[in-house]
Amino acid sequence: GWAIIIITVIFNLVLLPTRIWTMKSSLKMMRIQPRLDGIKKKYANLKINDPKRAEMQAEQMAIMKEEGVNMYGGCLPMLLQMPLFFAYYRVLLNAVELRQAHWFWLADLSMPDPLHLLPILIIGTMFLVQFITPSPGMDPAQRRMMAIMMPAIMGFTLWHFASGLALYWITGNIINLIM
Repeated sequence: GWAIIIITVIFNLVLLPTRIWTMKSSLKMMRIQPRLDGIKKKYANLKINDPKRAEMQAEQMAIMKEEGVNMYGGCLPMLLQMPLFFAYYRVLLNAVELRQAHWFWLADLSMPDPLHLLPILIIGTMFLVQFITPSPGMDPAQRRMMAIMMPAIMGFTLWHFASGLALYWITGNIINLIM
């Protein structure tokens, strides 16, 4: 259990520069979002295939270029993180060392949490992470729904997964809350 926590902390420290890059990009995008929304309202009555849509996109790109915002700035770091995440996920899912490994109330880290504390903690910490993470351009109602639905889906998905994997997820959520 402690090894999972330590590796997760190291894993998150290695990925910290990409996380900072993503946050900076999101904050820049939030700053220019009202101007982008104004352009969308200006061209709101156009159909999808209208040639004037190119003008709208050109105006939006000009604002982004003027402010130094890359519209892919939040996605590119995620592309770097995903292979590492999937590799770590597969290791935790198939690690023989987790079988019969005790950690506090967990008698076996390769089995689901018998008290269901870890899935509940996943839901709680993920809700907090979703709630404090900036979401530029997202409708407030949609943001609230995502802040409730995503943690619930992930928590119930991990309900029957190995405790070691749930421990990794909670540790990552707590690190996200701290950073």
